[in-house]
Amino acid sequence: MPYVPPEEANNKLIDTLHEIRARKGSPPWREKVLATPRFRMLVHCWPAGFGHPGHYHPRADEIWYVIEGELTVSFDGGEKIVAEPGSILFAQKGTIHDMKSSGKVPLVMLVFVTPNEPDDEVSLSNEKMIFPK
Repeated sequence: MPYVPPEEANNKLIDTLHEIRARKGSPPWREKVLATPRFRMLVHCWPAGFGHPGHYHPRADEIWYVIEGELTVSFDGGEKIVAEPGSILFAQKGTIHDMKSSGKVPLVMLVFVTPNEPDDEVSLSNEKMIFPK
């Protein structure tokens, strides 16, 4: 997931998924929950079929925790994996990954990336994720 400047994140001492959903509304959306130079944490909510095309991070590791829905992901062009609620996925720096919401209900997931550095996402597609402002 793209770099998050620390001043753009909520960086609250406490927040809840319930409050985030109330602020964000219908998917697709992403909430920039926390960001420092060392890491970033986001909550993503994607409708079925929404996804992030193939990309990699040359300097950052990325972790996802699926809360609701299903996430279909492939790593380094391998077979597609379907992650259900409770799944934890990991892409080490340099691992090509693409992902899509594939369930019948919107995907809700936590995303952690470390370190949080500018220009650390290399897209392999002209297709872009677009979130409403």
